[in-house]
Amino acid sequence: MLKLRDWQEKLKDKVIEGLRNNFLVALNAPTGSGKTLFSLLVSLEVKPKVLFVVRTHNEFYPIYRDLTKIREKRNITFSFLVGKPSSCLYAEKGAESEDIPCKYCELKGSIVEVKTDDSPLSLVKKLKKDGLQDKFCPYYSLLNSLYKADVIALTYPYFFIDRYREFIDIDLREYMIVIDEAHNLDKVNELEERSLSEITIQMAIKQSKSEESRRILSKLLNQLREVVLPDEKYIKVENVPKLSKEELEILADDYEDIRKDSLKQGKVNKIHIGSILRFFSLLSIGSFIPFSYSKRLVIKNPEISYYLNLLNDNELSIILMSGTLPPREYMEKVWGIKRNMLYLDVEREIQKRVSGSYECYIGVDVTSKYDMRSDNMWKRYADYLLKIYFQAKANVLVVFPSYEIMDRVMSRISLPKYVESEDSSVEDLYSAISANNKVLIGSVGKGKLAEGIELRNNDRSLISDVVIVGIPYPPPDDYLKILAQRVSLKMNRENEEFLFKIPALVTIKQAIGRAIRDVNDKCNVWLLDKRFESLYWKKNLKCLNANKMKL
Repeated sequence: MLKLRDWQEKLKDKVIEGLRNNFLVALNAPTGSGKTLFSLLVSLEVKPKVLFVVRTHNEFYPIYRDLTKIREKRNITFSFLVGKPSSCLYAEKGAESEDIPCKYCELKGSIVEVKTDDSPLSLVKKLKKDGLQDKFCPYYSLLNSLYKADVIALTYPYFFIDRYREFIDIDLREYMIVIDEAHNLDKVNELEERSLSEITIQMAIKQSKSEESRRILSKLLNQLREVVLPDEKYIKVENVPKLSKEELEILADDYEDIRKDSLKQGKVNKIHIGSILRFFSLLSIGSFIPFSYSKRLVIKNPEISYYLNLLNDNELSIILMSGTLPPREYMEKVWGIKRNMLYLDVEREIQKRVSGSYECYIGVDVTSKYDMRSDNMWKRYADYLLKIYFQAKANVLVVFPSYEIMDRVMSRISLPKYVESEDSSVEDLYSAISANNKVLIGSVGKGKLAEGIELRNNDRSLISDVVIVGIPYPPPDDYLKILAQRVSLKMNRENEEFLFKIPALVTIKQAIGRAIRDVNDKCNVWLLDKRFESLYWKKNLKCLNANKMKL
């Protein structure tokens, strides 16, 4: 018999009642407290079908795992959908969905019944292996299976981006919708973010089959070099490179030829002309603003509520859940949630801790404040990391505000370390950990290692210490100024907390959550910035009795 935890028993009826009364439920429950199982149970009490919306494919597994526990009593079917790059038989690493020319593929209409009796990622591997042998399409087979399953899982784009949601064509009103890791909704606009770099254009020139295309791309490359800057912050660009309608059509014809040829060869790689076309297509909409960032031209839509407006549809039953949800007012003002909301903080509701614990230490002789940054400060931070590493019982997760600061500090350290990059993977990190007794893991706030990893062995956390190097405030750049203007209009006042403190607080809590994934986990949290001494940080990070320290 499935036994519920104390908080699940106490809040189950309250959540079900809220959902039946058409409230959007916001559930703030610590990592490892059983949110997934709880949301499954309450959802199936309200509606016969459940849609889980998650950030990454890796997050399909907890749904499959917990559904297996329920299946012992109820015959509930499960399915999921991964993107074409992950399921197409001919897609190579790096290919984008639009690069894959399904309309020319003879397997598009060849589908098989999919039975999800294995973990999702293992099933995808099996489907791809069988698909090559038996000549069927894994992607369209998975898509077809969605319409027959009781519980389905999709990644964010299939829910928040109109064209992808319309493509899968399911009636959302039939489902109880559970949006997991909902603190990430702060970055939902990044799903459509596009960038243009010298490397992209140079690779497009190499791939191009047309002399005319190469001429257009060479001109574009020269224009790009005139407007991009090396700074690791968003700087608004006024004179954006332009392509005429005729030039875009020439590139589009070239792109289509490359797509056809790649399918004929049985290898669909990333087609860089497609990236350029999608960049200009989005730019033409008008709601995207161009910025220079680290030698790239980036277009962003700063209106987060544009993507989240679907949450206000009163015909939809929705649970938002996370271990680090922002406050209710933030969700209403910044995210634009206007419908009735039942906001539940589990530990406050039951007046009891349901997560692991940690000891806090504040370094009062360092800071990442802009006017205090120097080589001497980076050396101090490196000395702190050495000190922390040698007393640590296991691996040390270090979270930096930016790649620049991470490079300046970690380059001074010769200990066993793994430093996050664009190509970082959990597999590589595990290899580094298994090769050493303990490792300094360098990560950037909101990056894949500070939020997306779970390092455990035999139900024991492999991280004993979490170090926050400076406060991970967003940089005061042109993008933040635009956000500030929009938030001020919504609130009729400026709000430092909403712009700076709450996003940084969520980032820090997520990092701490990497080490305490279970109620029995314990870790040390090192807050290396003298600004953490303020009551705001000590209260919100539950560090009122923090130990102060100096080198």
